[in-house]
Amino acid sequence: MLDLKLIREQTEWVKAQIAKLNTTAPIDEIVAADVERRALLAEAENLKAERNRVSKQFGGIKDDAQRETMRSQMKIVGERITALDERTKAVEERLTALQLEVPNLPHASVPVGPDESHNIIHPAVGEQKTFDFTPLPHWEIGPALGLMDFERGIKIHGARGYVLKGAGARLERALIAWFLDLHGGEHGYTEVLPPFLVKEEAAYCSAHLPKFRDTMYYDAEDN
Repeated sequence: MLDLKLIREQTEWVKAQIAKLNTTAPIDEIVAADVERRALLAEAENLKAERNRVSKQFGGIKDDAQRETMRSQMKIVGERITALDERTKAVEERLTALQLEVPNLPHASVPVGPDESHNIIHPAVGEQKTFDFTPLPHWEIGPALGLMDFERGIKIHGARGYVLKGAGARLERALIAWFLDLHGGEHGYTEVLPPFLVKEEAAYCSAHLPKFRDTMYYDAEDN
């Protein structure tokens, strides 16, 4: 989530950065909601300060009529404060929802263009390997060696589905183990096995929500 101060103080710059992504975000709505939120907070704080000031004076007033007038006035002030607090909460919830629709801004080095055709191709490192035979693509050599089963994978999963079997399954398991051992043992990483299912708040923190809500698996029973 972008810093609200950044959006508030550099509104047009933020809009320009988002435009580079060929997308849109509710920046104007965020600015308007922020203005409303701060106005509500300021009014509520002023009323609370007034209520505190009157409360300190209340004990020293002996006239019953004056005390009753002050009590009635403070009741109105209290009701207004309650209404302001409720309105502020609603605006803050809407503001948060709007901020979650704002994507991360691109790095200055990212090329600007309408599509991937404007991507910069970096020079390859090293020499490309050559063969004295015609190499086969994985979708041919995998089934031929008994490592992959595309037909069964499509029946189970649908398009692009595949099943690894035999040495193919062992190879993937070995690569995972090698990767974890390498980075855990030599590069200072700590291996973590988190839960497979997470609460909604965690999905917001990882930026999967709200954008990918329609493509995420959801357990309705346990939320």
